[in-house]
Amino acid sequence: MAEVDTDAILDDRRERRRLPLVGLLLSALYVGGVALYLFVQGQNPAELRLNELGDFLGGVSSPLAFLWLVLGFFQQSREIRLSGKALQLQASEMRRSVDEHRRLAGGERAE
Repeated sequence: MAEVDTDAILDDRRERRRLPLVGLLLSALYVGGVALYLFVQGQNPAELRLNELGDFLGGVSSPLAFLWLVLGFFQQSREIRLSGKALQLQASEMRRSVDEHRRLAGGERAE
């Protein structure tokens, strides 16, 4: 049973690291793609007026914000799933404890 717990912990650690790495990779690809697009088009955002620069930055950062929102949703659903499993394990352990107390109270010997 200790091996199963160790495997579950290792899988949990791998999965916990995976989402941020995916997010960082996709973010880097997106920023690199935007930079490449600006280079190919010959545009320099530093030459824009302040209101145009704000519009540009808002438009460029929106997909990144949405990406991280979705990744956060997946992380939260994973945490909720893990909490549900922990509650099920706790409930089963409490059932075993109640059964053991009943046996002890009834005068039976525990094996």
